Amino acid sequence: MTEPIDFAPLVAVAGPLRAVLDGIAARFGADVRISRDEQLDCDPFRPAGVPSESVRWEYNLRLPAPPGAAEILLTEVVPELSADGWRATDRGGEAEVAYQFQRDGTNLGVHISRDGTGDVVVGGSSPCVPTEAP
Repeated sequence: MTEPIDFAPLVAVAGPLRAVLDGIAARFGADVRISRDEQLDCDPFRPAGVPSESVRWEYNLRLPAPPGAAEILLTEVVPELSADGWRATDRGGEAEVAYQFQRDGTNLGVHISRDGTGDVVVGGSSPCVPTEAP
């Protein structure tokens, strides 16, 4: 179950983020676990006690890797997101097949172990939104 969001500007970017990531995860199966679903500060160097000037939503999912997970990513997810205007970047290496996707300040990622073990990790973050009106 996703966390409720009580800041309207963040709702506007978190909802679409969750929808895209839920759709990607569904391609790999139904046994989805939410590993992160929370508001984060956009400035990691902000001193403690100083109010945030902007925040983002991060949403990460994990699910067991089905047979052919890398093939699903490469032949279904990458082409479909690219066709929807997402810029795809291959971040894979020896140990994993990984793609990063960016569009309109939103960042997504999908990571799959090359040996087929472990989880498919699907996650991303929304664009930063100001915490106060200018």
